[in-house]
Amino acid sequence: MRPIFAALVLGLSTLASPAFAWPDRTVTIIAPFGPGSSVDVVARLLAPKLQAAWGQPVVVTNVPGAAGVIGVERAVRATDGHTLLLSADAALVVRGSMSPRPPYNPLTDLAPITQLAVTPNILVVGNSVPARNLAELVALARARPGSVSFAHIGLGTSQHIGGEMLAQMSGTELNAIAYNDPATQVQDVLTGRVTMSFNSVVVTLPRIRDGAWRALAVSSATRSPAAPEIPTVAEQGFEGFNAVAWLALLAPASMPAANIARVHRDAIAALADPELRARLADLGIETVGSTPAEFRALMEREIPRMAGVLTRAGIRPE
Repeated sequence: MRPIFAALVLGLSTLASPAFAWPDRTVTIIAPFGPGSSVDVVARLLAPKLQAAWGQPVVVTNVPGAAGVIGVERAVRATDGHTLLLSADAALVVRGSMSPRPPYNPLTDLAPITQLAVTPNILVVGNSVPARNLAELVALARARPGSVSFAHIGLGTSQHIGGEMLAQMSGTELNAIAYNDPATQVQDVLTGRVTMSFNSVVVTLPRIRDGAWRALAVSSATRSPAAPEIPTVAEQGFEGFNAVAWLALLAPASMPAANIARVHRDAIAALADPELRARLADLGIETVGSTPAEFRALMEREIPRMAGVLTRAGIRPE
């Protein structure tokens, strides 16, 4: 009996050993936008904190395209048990109301972990654009119908919705130009090839501070704590204007609940880290840190709400 008992004890101790704890190998965070985007920046700030907590490498993989849909689909199809998704709101609660619909259901194909942060956009123009404020930009658009353009990072993103909402609320015709590459988008606005952009606060603030381009308005309902001198669109004559992005952490629906709980615990701990919070605040990103249940409830509210926003803003399906 002793050899059998010893073998049983050895087996139980092996199963309980750290080698069988999750994660036991590299964890991949899919970022569905390109390098330099707010999604990419937050993912790369979060990854080292999670790596330190887990004792395993955490790598960020950029999978851009279709306002995040391509990257989200990649995450949904992952079966390795070690893939996470750091997504913006468009691919989760907006694109489902546009045609063609994404090849996934965010409420059934993904497991919500936490809403990480909220980030406003700042309406910027290149220094060659003859508009010093929002009123002058609107006047320019009215004087030259169809000649004023705005850059965005994909249909259904807050950048796109912001531009379309401004066009509708101001009664102007603005030419929307979509980009997959944030670097090219930035360059075209800097050079004046595109008139303006509601671009992420992460991307815009360093260039505003350097004088590379001019800030005209913030897209959120209230001013950004990181740039309180920039007025909102709403306070410049367009009451009710609000077009912000939020960022969240999710996993494929197949990930076990215990692993979801661990990711949530360690992500919340990372968000509470003073160094990380200070870095995010400097970038203009407001941290949230919700529970999985709170985040699911947010998505369930936002899907029908954003469908209404699209309709009221006159945003047509693809």
